[in-house]
Amino acid sequence: MASILRSYGLLTGLSLLARVSLGQTAEPAALAQAAKLEAAKQYEAAYQVLDKADPKDQRPAVFLQKEKILLDYYLITLSFQGFGLKNLGPKETVQQLRGQTEGQYSMHLVDIPKQLAQLQKRFPQDYRLRKGLGDYYYRAMLCHCGERDKSDEQLLKLVLDNYNQAHAHQVGDFMSYYAVGYAYLVQGESEPSIAPFEKSIALNPDYPTSHYNLAYALMQLKKPAEATVQAQTALRLYTDPPLKADAAHMLGVLYRQQQRPEEARKAWLQSLEIQPQKYASFRSLLELAVSTHAPDATTWATRLYQLNPADDEMFVDIMDIYQVQNQWAEAEAFFSSQVPKAPAEPAAQGLLHFYLAILNMQLKRPQVARPHFLAAQTELRKVMKPSNQTFQAIDKGLAETKP
Repeated sequence: MASILRSYGLLTGLSLLARVSLGQTAEPAALAQAAKLEAAKQYEAAYQVLDKADPKDQRPAVFLQKEKILLDYYLITLSFQGFGLKNLGPKETVQQLRGQTEGQYSMHLVDIPKQLAQLQKRFPQDYRLRKGLGDYYYRAMLCHCGERDKSDEQLLKLVLDNYNQAHAHQVGDFMSYYAVGYAYLVQGESEPSIAPFEKSIALNPDYPTSHYNLAYALMQLKKPAEATVQAQTALRLYTDPPLKADAAHMLGVLYRQQQRPEEARKAWLQSLEIQPQKYASFRSLLELAVSTHAPDATTWATRLYQLNPADDEMFVDIMDIYQVQNQWAEAEAFFSSQVPKAPAEPAAQGLLHFYLAILNMQLKRPQVARPHFLAAQTELRKVMKPSNQTFQAIDKGLAETKP
């Protein structure tokens, strides 16, 4: 009987060894097949191949690839624990379809951090799992669609803790280093963001956002010359118009900080060529024109005003720009020139008259200000609640200008 038992044990061991060997052989094949399907935008098919190879999520490499597909290509998500995938057509993109509730998706319910934690218990030295946790928490932080029991500060800490542990063991890619730099930057910590952004660029010099955020961090550290090089690279690499326009605008700001006004002006004009309605570039061009007493100041004020004549922020910005240069009369003349052209909507009319009243009070012309206060009161009552602080300012102005 003992010999029979020993033989049975040997057979069992051989059987287990054969299953493990077959699994190890199947894993690279499944990963390779999934990679081909992913490249063809067959995301659901790629996930199915991986799920068939590792249905119980026992293999780190396979599960991490499943996680990547879920995070990169989901079209809808349920609290970041359910992920809707679909095989896309040649002209379809994830960016176009993400967030659309209509359509047919295959929903996969996966608690990613729980599965990664279980794998960590079995494979404590596999720091790819730490990176996988960093990937998950970084994406959850960006989309604000999961882990809602955690604050932004807690999510940032999880991002940094997991990525930094992975990086300490030489596990990381350009995006994980970028995410660390980003996490520091959003916490206002520019200095520690520099090294991870530089590492991200070393791993992938063609990722424009690493250059852009490195430029921003250097700008915050008052290193405009170094930042300029990175902003120029971001501008060259970006293809998305809004992002490219942002890079051009930042470049203009950096030139301005270096007392290079003509280059700043060219950069802001380039930003407007890329994105014709970019508010920040109009504002910067007006600020430059007013500060240098350029003849086109009124032109830039007009273009900024015309973006949205009912925008209170716009009025404040124009006022501030002229105020810094002590050009109250020029500001009043500009706003007065817009009265015949202003839209008839109550908000546009009311705000224009309100700020004309304020300017005339500053110019010590109370009797000129009074009719503007009255007109502002009439129009803004149609669109603002009585508790709005604007009415307190109007009441104060009317009391001070009472004949």
